[in-house]
Amino acid sequence: MEIFKLTNETFVAIDFEHGEIADITQKGRRVNDGRVPMFSVKLRKRTGESHIVSSNECAFVSVKNGTAIYTSDFFDIEVILRQENDRLIWRANVKNKTQDLLEWIELASFSVFERLKDEAQGRGEIIYPYNEGCKVTNMAYRESMPFKYAEPDYPSRNSFSIFPNMIFAQFISYITDGIGIYLGMHDEERTTKHIDFCYYSGQIKIFMRSFCDVDYGQDYTMPFDCVFTVFNGDWYAAADIYFQWFSKHLPSGLQKIVENKNLPVWYEESPLVVAYPLRGERDIETTENGMYPYKNAMPLLEEIEEQTDSKVMALLMHWEGTAPWAPPYVWPPYGGETEFTSFVDALHEKDMYIGLYCSGLGWTQQSKIDKNYNCEEKFENLHIADNICSDSDGKVESVICLAQRDGYDFCPSSETVKNLFKEEFSKIYKSKIDYVQALDQNHGGGSYFCYSDKHGHIPAPGKWQQIEVNRLLSSIDKNGVLLGCESAAAEPFLSQLSFSDNRFQLNYYVGMPIPVYAYLYHEYVNNFMGNQICTMLEKKENNFTYRLAYSFVAGDMLTVVINGKGDILHSWCDYVEPQEKHVDKDVALSFIKTLNSWRQKGGKNFLHYGKMIAPIGLQCAKEKFLLEDEKTYLITDSVLSAAYEYGGERVQFVVNYNLAPAEVVFSKKCEVYFDSDLHLYKKDVDKITIDPLSVVMIKLES
Repeated sequence: MEIFKLTNETFVAIDFEHGEIADITQKGRRVNDGRVPMFSVKLRKRTGESHIVSSNECAFVSVKNGTAIYTSDFFDIEVILRQENDRLIWRANVKNKTQDLLEWIELASFSVFERLKDEAQGRGEIIYPYNEGCKVTNMAYRESMPFKYAEPDYPSRNSFSIFPNMIFAQFISYITDGIGIYLGMHDEERTTKHIDFCYYSGQIKIFMRSFCDVDYGQDYTMPFDCVFTVFNGDWYAAADIYFQWFSKHLPSGLQKIVENKNLPVWYEESPLVVAYPLRGERDIETTENGMYPYKNAMPLLEEIEEQTDSKVMALLMHWEGTAPWAPPYVWPPYGGETEFTSFVDALHEKDMYIGLYCSGLGWTQQSKIDKNYNCEEKFENLHIADNICSDSDGKVESVICLAQRDGYDFCPSSETVKNLFKEEFSKIYKSKIDYVQALDQNHGGGSYFCYSDKHGHIPAPGKWQQIEVNRLLSSIDKNGVLLGCESAAAEPFLSQLSFSDNRFQLNYYVGMPIPVYAYLYHEYVNNFMGNQICTMLEKKENNFTYRLAYSFVAGDMLTVVINGKGDILHSWCDYVEPQEKHVDKDVALSFIKTLNSWRQKGGKNFLHYGKMIAPIGLQCAKEKFLLEDEKTYLITDSVLSAAYEYGGERVQFVVNYNLAPAEVVFSKKCEVYFDSDLHLYKKDVDKITIDPLSVVMIKLES
């Protein structure tokens, strides 16, 4: 057993002989619980079978000067550990004894108490960079939901906890009573990783796995630091550790918004995104809904623009002339190119904007929405089978959008795929649109797992995935059009996917959304609220205003989803029971007018350009929403709040999303502004009443 003293109060005990992190203590208190293998390696055969060998299955050889050596029938491994101030820095070198492929390595895993904070006798919470950021306090709830733990494999599911995909950053953390454990892989090449947590031998194991980027029979040398440390604070403190590294190792081409000359004018105007289907009301049908011909939407868009005093971007679904959600062939648009471009021109004449939902790196063999759409002949003639993601044994399968289509997932390393998407997107861009949700279905912009040995990449997931997606995006002549993806763009794609559908509400399938994404990246990219599919919350009168407020304080532009009558829906694919109502349109648009006035006026520098920072504390009442399982409640503050810094100034926004006034007590006396023109303000106050559906801005000490 070797003891590492990170601070005067923090100690980590490593049991090298058994290959485990034994104890993590701070101020005499044990933060972890139980033991799990310190490392594991997954090996894969050419036929697709795989097995995992963990440290407790290896024979310990020796440890000297921080290097521990282990051996097994399959590999020898050096685990190299050094201390830098209050951090333990891990690396590993693996000597492969087989002709199998070293698929991934898991390093510095640790275990915590099985019961988290919202469970009986619970201890802590997991800070998880999933979707836009999630705080997990109930493991049993997560495991009861569709996004429960799953081992990623082929074929890929879009809910897997993979970086860069649904996972946007390379760290995870556990916090109990203000004491946190941070685990991060600070990898400039941003290779594919599995970052997750699961039940393990009566505890919860928290781990990070990096895919090895090697071929069959090859060895592996880890080229980056795996960082382990213990800290004091909340999720902001955990994110700060990662941000310190990220800000010094930016992805290629990434610039702060304020410095980025390639962004269009509308990006600064914070347009309200108005999403609607040209046909149908849900993903799987295309019945007439009143929105075609295209011009039918103009009166509704003009009404929304007038009531919100905001620029508007129409974001179309089911606009494809082929079949909805049927990549890669979407052009020409439904009704023909002439009619569509006439609508685009009409929008631009009204100083409005237009965007289109596409459907990602996929091939549609047969549409299930439009049975007449079939690409089997093209599949054969273009040899598409040579360009799709496959398993190690060459089998091909896709589980993406099965309700909408049968098809396959494209491998982005294929030059055929790059050329195909370049050609298809060039047709769209010539129509003078402003935005394309180019990688819908590819959450975070990432591609899916491919184990083919015929595409020019190593026959397993790896850094080639983000490299090839970036090459594909770079090859497209965008003609000033911004691109985005479903969920916010993961870290390697930040410079290419500047405006994405940030569906924070998906995290209700896992835990509580927290804006970790905005905290790390907001000064580099702004996203929008998204179509809010899978809303999860009961449809109370403050359901939609709560979600608007959440997106606002997270620095995102706002979204409404409408139907052919102009009703505002709770979300895309919203189903309203007879006893339920759609969103109150007048209330929603009035609230959006208030919120967007802050984005456009007194709060613009912070909400558009600023760096999110930790807020000051406040006290207020609580709200609760019943979740989709009809037994779990989301408990949240009656006001939502976030703080930003820009140009040496710091402010905090506090939003009352309810239809009644809200009393708020601040942890210190402040100067408070009550209108976006910054005319109404009070100085030296620590308690205020915020009007219904209103925003205040607090000046903080710089």
